[in-house]
Amino acid sequence: MQEVGVEVEETAQAPTADVPAPFDDPEFVDFAVAGTNVSGEFRCADCWYGAVVRRALPPCPMCGGTIWERREPHFVG
Repeated sequence: MQEVGVEVEETAQAPTADVPAPFDDPEFVDFAVAGTNVSGEFRCADCWYGAVVRRALPPCPMCGGTIWERREPHFVG
């Protein structure tokens, strides 16, 4: 086993309250990994193949990608 040391800079500052958390940002994209149990609409992050899933996310059937982007449901009316 190898010992590892950590050094902290005294000048490091915590983020200010003016910086929004990623989840508060409307540009934030929610990703999920293949194998995660989910329900909803998703697009493959690699090839944009779309899928509606109500179980574990599979690898993308088009390109084999394993990262999926959650999409908001849209209705045609």
